[in-house]
Amino acid sequence: MKNPDYSDRPSMDDQKSHPKGHPLLIIMVVVICMTVLMAFASSVAKSAESPATVTQSQQSIFKDWKPPVAQPVKLPSPVSPQTAKEIAEKWGVELISLRLTAAGYMIDFRFRVLDEKKANSFFDHRIKPLLVVEKSNAKLPVPMAAKVGAFRPTNRGKSIRPNKIYYMVFGNPDAHVKSGEKVTMVIGDFKAEHLTVN
Repeated sequence: MKNPDYSDRPSMDDQKSHPKGHPLLIIMVVVICMTVLMAFASSVAKSAESPATVTQSQQSIFKDWKPPVAQPVKLPSPVSPQTAKEIAEKWGVELISLRLTAAGYMIDFRFRVLDEKKANSFFDHRIKPLLVVEKSNAKLPVPMAAKVGAFRPTNRGKSIRPNKIYYMVFGNPDAHVKSGEKVTMVIGDFKAEHLTVN
């Protein structure tokens, strides 16, 4: 078998001294790499600037923005205008509202003090307010919590002020009283009949 003749092939030294490649191809690769690199650098610079731009635009958009003003909700009075006037003159309070709260298990009573001397019985801690349910004669008291006491204001703090709205919360076990029903409020000598629960 005849040995192959390697005499016509270039030696390794010849291959190293004469590398294969086209200068034009190398230049194109370099140009493409530089273009990609410049585009990437430009996008990074824009993304770094964009938060400040967004912040400035947001500031200009919301500069003069003001939150909408909630319209006051007028709750129906639990008494007629004539009864309300009589209560205001005699007891120094305006009955604001009497409505169910806490998923119907409590009744929230709000009143405004017009004359703190006449309204004193509403704040006397010795007097226990009651709501008497007219359909069943059930008596609903103000709940008493172990740490915070009764769910009502008292005059122990000597801070009763005119034109301020105060509250009392009456218990309504088993949601006994429903919206639209009539009750009588008794606070010491004060008695208001046929109050509508909303």
